[in-house]
Amino acid sequence: MITALTIIHLIIAIVLIVTVLLQNGKQQGLSGAISGGAETFFGKNKGKTVDALLKKVTAIVAILFIITSVSLAYLASKPAAPVETTTQTVQTETTAE
Repeated sequence: MITALTIIHLIIAIVLIVTVLLQNGKQQGLSGAISGGAETFFGKNKGKTVDALLKKVTAIVAILFIITSVSLAYLASKPAAPVETTTQTVQTETTAE
């Protein structure tokens, strides 16, 4: 269970890194941020741009990353179930000849 969740967690982490790196930078300064925000807020294609799609995908993947992180932490904190080992005693019979 923990191994499968760890593999899923690593895949989600890689997808999160890729989606963050694909997004455009916000280094336009204060005037560019205000006018750019107004254009996307009042524009016709508010939710149809690639940047908007990447933001949505990033938010969803980030939520999945947090869920898997909390799940792994919870599973790691639980004590392991005791392993029952059965030891069989082998009795050797000595036959007198």
